[in-house]
Amino acid sequence: MRLLLFSILFIFEFILNAQSQVQSEDMQIEVYEVDTSIFTTDKFWRGADGAASIDLENGKILWLFSDTFIDPEGTGKRSNSKMINNSIAIQEGDALDKVNIAFYYKGKQKQPKSFFELPGKTWFWTGHGILANDTLIIFLFEEKNTNKGIGFEAIGWYIALIDNPFENPLSWNIRYIKGSDTFGVIVGSSAVLKDKDFIYAYGVSEPSSHLVYLLRFPIDKIVEGDIAGLEWWNAGHWITRKERFPIPSQLFIGQTEFSVHYQENLHQYVQIQTYGYGAASIGYRLAEQPEGPWSQPVIFYNTQLKSQEDFVYSANAHPEISNDGILVTYNINSANFKELIKNDSLYFPKFISIKISK
Repeated sequence: MRLLLFSILFIFEFILNAQSQVQSEDMQIEVYEVDTSIFTTDKFWRGADGAASIDLENGKILWLFSDTFIDPEGTGKRSNSKMINNSIAIQEGDALDKVNIAFYYKGKQKQPKSFFELPGKTWFWTGHGILANDTLIIFLFEEKNTNKGIGFEAIGWYIALIDNPFENPLSWNIRYIKGSDTFGVIVGSSAVLKDKDFIYAYGVSEPSSHLVYLLRFPIDKIVEGDIAGLEWWNAGHWITRKERFPIPSQLFIGQTEFSVHYQENLHQYVQIQTYGYGAASIGYRLAEQPEGPWSQPVIFYNTQLKSQEDFVYSANAHPEISNDGILVTYNINSANFKELIKNDSLYFPKFISIKISK
């Protein structure tokens, strides 16, 4: 679980210092908070971070979560809970006021297990994914504990291929494909997009620099589990890469988790992430193409926290959900584990809506 205060501090201070010059744009921005009760009513699923979403194109939306509290007794309390490394949910309907949501994880009720599992001492946190040719592609990043640095580190990436994504998730056929060597870049930890020929995945350099790169896979290859056609965006064209150098084009400094989507009313791509540490801000960048060039970040929301031990991270947009604007989630965590366990205002994703117009 990402409760190590010094690790989060290191990451977000790096981002803040690297991009302290925040510029405004000639845009009208409206922001308001949105009800988050769809995440709080389940008596067994008691909060998680991550919160990426994927349109399943059948009236349903898939949610991907990372570290998750599960109360095996169904009392609705975290004090009774166990923690697993990831979980998912299926949302029926695209309007929050008319939605049903069901949460899924593996194992028995008394002994919950992560939905996506690795044997041994490493584990999966969820990135993003997409549906292509009726195959669900989910990017996962592999983590391990370490006694140095920030206490844990990403050591690689996988894709999970599901060929029956419209069935009950507990019946999914999941095929795991280990990612190739991408020289410290965790592919798909953030946004994943597609066009008629390619899947595009943003990758972030771990563990410290958080430089962002764009990679792509031929759709007809990746749905079969073939990732050999992986290409990197570099200075105006796509290249294959067998060695560390030369390093491809870096798009911007991001985070392990952020979102990118195409916004129709702006005719541009919108990237969402958090900036700073503690009561972090949330901002956006704009670009006409997925590869950029990307604008400087524009801060549109400053979070409010009740404790100096709390911190905000993992902002993602959810264009799949009907809203008068762009629906965004973010997470509030705490360095005080006892407070996290007893305080249900923490660790459930929070919703805000931003309306951007020219």
